[in-house]
Amino acid sequence: MYLKELRIWNFRKYGISGVDNNLPGTTVHFHPTFNLLIGENDSGKTAIIDAIKLTLGTTSDDSLWITDEDFFVSKDGVSSTELKIECILAGLTDEEAGVFFEWLSFDINGNYELQVRLIAKKQAAEARVAERIDKYIKAGPEISSSRLEGLAREILRTTYLKPLRNAEIELQPGIRSRLAQILKSHPAFINKDRSTKHELELTFEEANKQVEAFFLKPYGEDQKKTIQLQLKQYLSEFFNTPVGDEPETKSKFKITSVKLNEILRKLSLLLEEVPSGLGSLNLLFIAAELLLHDDDLAIGPNLTLIEEIEAHLHPQAQLRLIKYLQDKVDDESGNVGSQFILSTHSPTLAASTQLKHIILLYDGVAYPMGPEYTAFDPEDYEFLERFLDATKSNLFFAKGVIFVEGDAENLLLPTIANLMGRPLHKFGVSIVNIGNTAFKRYVKIYSRSEAWLEKYPEANLMMPVSIVTDLDVRPLAYYLDKKSKSDESPALRDIYILNEDNIDQVADEMGIETEQINHLLNQAFGTQSSFKEEIQSYVKVGGSAFARIIELIREPLSAETIESLRTHKAKSLTDTYGSLQGNIGLNYAKNWTLEYEIALSGLGMMLAEAIHTIQHKNLSSTEREEKFKAYKQLLEELPPEARAYQIYRPLLKKNVSKATAAQYLAVILQKNSEVTRISLLNDGTLSYLRDAIYHVTGGAPSDAN
Repeated sequence: MYLKELRIWNFRKYGISGVDNNLPGTTVHFHPTFNLLIGENDSGKTAIIDAIKLTLGTTSDDSLWITDEDFFVSKDGVSSTELKIECILAGLTDEEAGVFFEWLSFDINGNYELQVRLIAKKQAAEARVAERIDKYIKAGPEISSSRLEGLAREILRTTYLKPLRNAEIELQPGIRSRLAQILKSHPAFINKDRSTKHELELTFEEANKQVEAFFLKPYGEDQKKTIQLQLKQYLSEFFNTPVGDEPETKSKFKITSVKLNEILRKLSLLLEEVPSGLGSLNLLFIAAELLLHDDDLAIGPNLTLIEEIEAHLHPQAQLRLIKYLQDKVDDESGNVGSQFILSTHSPTLAASTQLKHIILLYDGVAYPMGPEYTAFDPEDYEFLERFLDATKSNLFFAKGVIFVEGDAENLLLPTIANLMGRPLHKFGVSIVNIGNTAFKRYVKIYSRSEAWLEKYPEANLMMPVSIVTDLDVRPLAYYLDKKSKSDESPALRDIYILNEDNIDQVADEMGIETEQINHLLNQAFGTQSSFKEEIQSYVKVGGSAFARIIELIREPLSAETIESLRTHKAKSLTDTYGSLQGNIGLNYAKNWTLEYEIALSGLGMMLAEAIHTIQHKNLSSTEREEKFKAYKQLLEELPPEARAYQIYRPLLKKNVSKATAAQYLAVILQKNSEVTRISLLNDGTLSYLRDAIYHVTGGAPSDAN
């Protein structure tokens, strides 16, 4: 038995559906075993967990009051007067169906289903009675529901671990000891035969007798002198002398009451011989809670709610814990014995959780990432679960995301955004560096399945996402530079391009499927040898076949060919990402790479200075400045594209690291902030960066270029 769905009307941030007032403000679909609620602050994680607690109750009997603050308030400031929370439980065994028989219904497939419903209404003040909130919990179909009481109510209770829990207090003895509550509910302490005492009660009875006997033993030289006798003598002086049938005042030493509940309240749980900090005690507390998760004995949902599971835990401890919980539920053979619903702010935990177990909360909607809800292919899941590390999983905690393909973009974009007056951290935007151009697998996270959109047409995932990439088409200057050093003949005449017209024929000549070389579409090769090196990784091509392929892909080297290649690549990018759902903005360098675009822009000389500084960092500042002054003058005499290529060339040749150049350039941009800002806001070459930042930070201003 597990919690399948949660439906909420007018509870806290969740109102009612914008399509139909009778539909809930949000519906949360849960995985039968493990769920991780992820989202930025105030995305509704706590509201979801509290809604479940209020409806199903908790094993620790937490104070579960509905207050005025729990009612949804509209944008106009109007508070609702009624709220409703509905828990749909599925997967009932025959034994569970027997317990809930009078409240059962069936889903569309004829399987058992249990609907549990909390309704709270504000009642206006009248006569001498102040305004109040009436709350009741019923089960069954809404038109024939009745109150849920007794054993059925108890079975549904959840185990709840609050955020910032004080594990040390929870595990200490006391009248409200959580440890005592856990043990009291454990099968080992449930005594079904009331005519017999529990083994622990008998143990403490015997211990009390031994303690009592000790205090009746004489001590010292006087064999008649005992502690109990001394106390009796003192008490006879302190109390009235008994008259008639009045009992004599006596004292008695004992360890504790022999009643089981009292014994359990006196117990504490510690880590033996280990100095225990908050993190260790937190793990011990969670281990104690899991004592109730004996799946062989479980009846009911056996549901555990844990808020901010990472509280007080080192990242490695977080990983061990989340792996254990996932392994525990994955081991179950079709029989759902335990269900966990956790919330987190930890990218480490998000990266360690299978996508099918993640529920992303955004803009008032809970988006489950299971295969029936997303547009992922099976291989997409495999890819993302392999490469979605703690850095990339920041995408789940943001208000907007910028995907980049390299370190330079990752380092420079925050500086550029700051200088544009759009600091990314203030807009809750995360940059995700995927280290390659496999953007499609990542951005498909924001695409929903047809089944989802058919059921929730208004619930497309519209988080603003910008893709920042390159056309990666080398300029004419690159090939002229390459050809001048090539021993191939004829020089300065041809390049080699796979396009839509020749790719099928090339594949035939190679004896492979076209799909195997689709990624080479519209890629240009400056020499025959570079093309041959690329295709040899697929298949060995004979001399005559290779000659025929070369004739198929040969193109004249000219500015027109380069421009045509850019047009085809731009179309290919647009076709790839334009069809995706969501709020995806595609932004690409229209010439070559980020660094080349900057070199071609009004910030070109600043990039030249950054690269020059790295190359000559061993010189004194005076020598370096004089050398750069001469270099700058030489650059200014070149045409724009030739100048840009000359600036970029040390990065292309890997004489200077792109990441290091980006770091130096960021400092120079900040030192020249006003000039940089004007260029960033007006330079057409840099418009793709400008547009990417505007897209995830609320849109371009009305006076933007």
